[in-house]
Amino acid sequence: MKKILIAGGTGFVGKHLIHFLVQKGYFIHVLTRKPSSNSLENIQYFKWDVENQYIDEKAFEGVEILINLTGANIGEKRWTNDRKKEIINSRINAIDLLYQYVSENNYNITTFISSSAVGFYGAVTTNETFVETSENGNDFLASVCQKWEATALKFTNLGIRTVVLRKGVVLGRDGGMVQKLAPLAKLGINVSLGSGKQYLPWIDIRDLVRLYEFILSNSTVSGIYNAVATEQITMNDFSKRLLHSFGKRSFLPNVPSFIIRLLFGEMSVMLLEGSKVSNEKIKTIGFIFEFDTLEKSLSS
Repeated sequence: MKKILIAGGTGFVGKHLIHFLVQKGYFIHVLTRKPSSNSLENIQYFKWDVENQYIDEKAFEGVEILINLTGANIGEKRWTNDRKKEIINSRINAIDLLYQYVSENNYNITTFISSSAVGFYGAVTTNETFVETSENGNDFLASVCQKWEATALKFTNLGIRTVVLRKGVVLGRDGGMVQKLAPLAKLGINVSLGSGKQYLPWIDIRDLVRLYEFILSNSTVSGIYNAVATEQITMNDFSKRLLHSFGKRSFLPNVPSFIIRLLFGEMSVMLLEGSKVSNEKIKTIGFIFEFDTLEKSLSS
């Protein structure tokens, strides 16, 4: 079975993806700053240091597929100038280092799958449904995604099949947005923000890992794809259904926009704005979402 090298494989998505791909019979190499000595039969960890431009070259041995999941958490801290640089550099520099090693050595990489986000389209709330050919936004998030994607697409210059996934918010019980808001919902607290009318493009973690495997199994898939579920929901919808999944209802008002702006500054736009994003392109080539509605995602 093919070997896969994953950069940034220790986060929420990475852990789920590694577990899923091992179950499918793949051998996984993981790049991490602090390699574990507890490598399993089908999983090995290798050191890399982006700041010092170093990758353990053994990580590439026998590898045909490269998956990039790197990048500082966009919503973790306020967007100071230093934090903005960290958000950009953690994405661009990591891909540049991977590109450098692949281009300068005779590694047999045939496929590169990299991440982006629906933030490419801008933090706006409109009636438009964005597709992969829609114009990019003009705010910070959109700028990050543009640079992120352009850097990843350099791999096409090496004749490597390159796929970029513009992901929505990744939902799963054991991580991400659901894990953070579940304790409040269990107490019957409304978790909707601002007007609540902003759309929340999302994808279930189980569908996301299946999407990666779909791409690996279909060699003709290349280019940019939106990785979002079929059902278009607003923040109000999400709050009500999350509460319902715990048998709760809330009569509390949404958290006002001005409070979110005071707490998060410029970063508040990613919480208060959002538009519909289409997944028709990936469905057209045969991918079937198992968790295409929020009810299915939250109830299982």
